[in-house]
Amino acid sequence: MSAPQWPGPDDRPPASIEQYAPPRRRAGWLVVLGVVVVVAALAIAAWQVSRNPESASGGVTPSATPTVQTPPAAAPTATAAASSIPFVVGSGQATGQWTITDVSWSSGGVTLSMRIKVSTGTLSSYSFFLMENDSTDIHESQSQGWSDDISNGTIQAGETVTGRVYFPSPKVASTVMLVRGSDTDPVAALTIPA
Repeated sequence: MSAPQWPGPDDRPPASIEQYAPPRRRAGWLVVLGVVVVVAALAIAAWQVSRNPESASGGVTPSATPTVQTPPAAAPTATAAASSIPFVVGSGQATGQWTITDVSWSSGGVTLSMRIKVSTGTLSSYSFFLMENDSTDIHESQSQGWSDDISNGTIQAGETVTGRVYFPSPKVASTVMLVRGSDTDPVAALTIPA
């Protein structure tokens, strides 16, 4: 029986700097996608509650209080005002109101007319994303060179910005997300009809 032979210094493969490199991190996009999905789910839940307030309280009403049934609001059409939502950025860095005033679909995408009013603070480096509700495909806004293009920017306290934003997207029910900063912190989300 012979003793095992250990490789000598000349028999080993040469060392490579790559073997000491830290592993590649791919979690950044997963975190952004996770945040987008959570914001979209919250926006859809808020929209459902606003359309049917009884679902938020479980439909239980005190028996001593008379109830009045009102018909549900009609879903907005492609040219009707879609929705509006107040927002708070971070821990009060900025507050305001975001309103989509018009939704106009074309064969290549959707143009949204909107208004952003900042009441306090500064909404810095804002931009928009659109997520298709069924497929969760994400689309970034595209500047069209319009004089009233508000695809991104910064708004100070007391300012109101009104203009249009375009998304290349198929005509499907979607959620529009107002985000800020280079790491796309979610600010608010609104749904739009197909």
